Amino acid sequence: MIIDDEETLLLAIKKYLITQGFKVIVCNSGRAALSRLNKEKIDLIIIDVLMSDINGYDLVKQLKTRPNIGHIPFIFLTAKGMTEDRIKGYKMGCKAYLGKPFDPEELVAIIDNVLCDRKNIQNILNIKSEIKEIRDSIYKFDQLNEYKKFTRREITILLAVSNGLSNKDIAHNLNISIRNVENYITRLLHKTNSTNRIKLANYRYLLHKGE
Repeated sequence: MIIDDEETLLLAIKKYLITQGFKVIVCNSGRAALSRLNKEKIDLIIIDVLMSDINGYDLVKQLKTRPNIGHIPFIFLTAKGMTEDRIKGYKMGCKAYLGKPFDPEELVAIIDNVLCDRKNIQNILNIKSEIKEIRDSIYKFDQLNEYKKFTRREITILLAVSNGLSNKDIAHNLNISIRNVENYITRLLHKTNSTNRIKLANYRYLLHKGE
């Protein structure tokens, strides 16, 4: 997206970028851009600093308050090219600060670099997502193996203990003696390396959470 209130330059940049294979959306004001950005999928924004309705700096501040579009990279394109202006732009996070007049080929080179970086970041995020899926699969497998060391009755009692039931309540619900419940809990303490009932209950919680 290109945002510039200088209509002639706006259309000239659009025409050139289209010849270079880019899909281009143009807006002749900051307010129009804010409305359009909520409706379009934008990979990069080129913003003129000196616009009549909203200057480029204030526009970027507004963009950054919107989670759905605040992450979009942007380039400042302006005749205002003093060192302090460029520093201000870079501090706001701009990827480049290109002064007017400019070489169109330089603009294309900057755009290519920004989009390449964006693609690399997305690839990294995809890899991280795949790693998480693999870890989740491994955890589920490990969790299944962990549960295999218990009998069905032991799992039932482990769940009951983790839910805060007393030995008497467990015995009543399972129609077994309190002595049998105590024996099961002793075996569970041994199998889980737990030293008391609280740690036994916590074992089931940690197993469920994968910690």
